Amino acid sequence: MNRRFFIKNAGMVTAILSAMPAGLAGCCNRVQEKLMLMRYDTEWWGEPDEMAGFLEKLAEVHRKDEIPVTMFCRGFTLENMRSEFTAFHQETAEDPLFDMQDHSYSHIGLGYERGKPVDILKEDYELSFRTHSEVFGRRPSGISMCGTGDDGPSLSGFDATEKSRAEFEMVVKLGTRMINSFLTGIDGSREFINYEILGHPEVMGFISGYSDTAWMDRKEYGDPLEYMLKEIHTRSEQNEHMPVMFHDWVAWQKAPDKELTHVRRIAETGRKLGYTLVTHMDCYNNKPLWQKAENLMSWFPVQTSRE
Repeated sequence: MNRRFFIKNAGMVTAILSAMPAGLAGCCNRVQEKLMLMRYDTEWWGEPDEMAGFLEKLAEVHRKDEIPVTMFCRGFTLENMRSEFTAFHQETAEDPLFDMQDHSYSHIGLGYERGKPVDILKEDYELSFRTHSEVFGRRPSGISMCGTGDDGPSLSGFDATEKSRAEFEMVVKLGTRMINSFLTGIDGSREFINYEILGHPEVMGFISGYSDTAWMDRKEYGDPLEYMLKEIHTRSEQNEHMPVMFHDWVAWQKAPDKELTHVRRIAETGRKLGYTLVTHMDCYNNKPLWQKAENLMSWFPVQTSRE
């Protein structure tokens, strides 16, 4: 299935599934449309010159290979590289391949045992959202949560404590409509969810995992590309969605080349194995994917052909 069909036909799928005999629908539900979500947590904190050429190459590669991507940008990084991101926005603003969202201002942590007070978190996200408005002309509607080293262990989910519930409520009030799947008992790397349990069924939880800080920067699993291609094959065999988390500085400073060859190989492999490549906003706009208890897109037969 191609991305265009995935985006436009969610309502039709729901109607057809509702009309199907129960036995047939149950049989079809065992086959899931496999989605690959590729994202960059864009958080560079150093001199802009050290990232020179990255945004231009990213736009070139993702357009040439038609690879949808979500960029979760730190407000600080947008400030620090304002001219570069302004030029990038002018080049890509009307291109649906590029989905621009938020990664906090200072790389502050949500959902930690010893996290910052809610009022400090709010100030940070408000500043980042304002910076997005200044650079991109609109506030973000999505957040990717930051990994930190000084806030203690991660909680099991936003539902774990009174404070984590308050953190979630805070970001929703700022306008957040999609964030990591982060609830107790949920596998955040595999399950799209909604946050009805916290009173917000309008908020999507998206899958997240496979950070290149582990497999590319620290090389925890041997050869980075071999590891990722193997994982894509494994997920495909298990008929599971595939999240891929790049970071701007890892992709540009730690990869073997500055052609984003590893990004292209991952996307190419995903497509060959039947994955539909989508942005996070594509997923949000496909409400049946995450608003129901089970994935109503799941009766689609897996297809390997692409436009």
